[in-house]
Formats: sequence, structure tokens, C-alpha cells
Amino acid sequence: MLFMAVICLASYFYIAPQVDRKTMLEKSRDVLETEIQLKKTEIRKLVDMQQDFSSDHEFVEYIGHQNKQVWPNEVVFVFDSE
Repeated sequence: MLFMAVICLASYFYIAPQVDRKTMLEKSRDVLETEIQLKKTEIRKLVDMQQDFSSDHEFVEYIGHQNKQVWPNEVVFVFDSE
């Protein structure tokens, strides 16, 4: 009987920290997955903006005005690299 009690206590003290560690790692994984999804969304937005720079001339003019690199009523020339 004493032997069984010792075995149960030893297994409890071994298993309980493992379960806590597993729970902590799962929470950490969930946080990292959320951050990864946010970065993927940000990357998609940046890729869309990059494509707009190469195809949408009005967008280039809009960004130029926004960054105060182009003044109102100023003509913006966009040259194709081809």
C-alpha cells in the first residue's frame, strides 16, 4: 500500500509540471500564430501597394501629395521601366 502511494505521488510530481509546461507552450503558440497572421496581412497590404506603384499612376500621385513631394496642380510623370 505504501509502495502504491509513493508511485502515485512520484508520478503526480512528474506529470503535473509536464501538463503545466504543455499548457504554457500552447498559449505561446497561439500568441505567435496570431502575430504571424497579422504580419501576413501586413505583407499582403504592402504587396498590393507595391503593385499599385507599378500600375496605378493616380496612386503614385496621391502618395506624392501625401508625402509633400508633389505640390497641388503639379504634373507628375510616371515612366515605365520597359
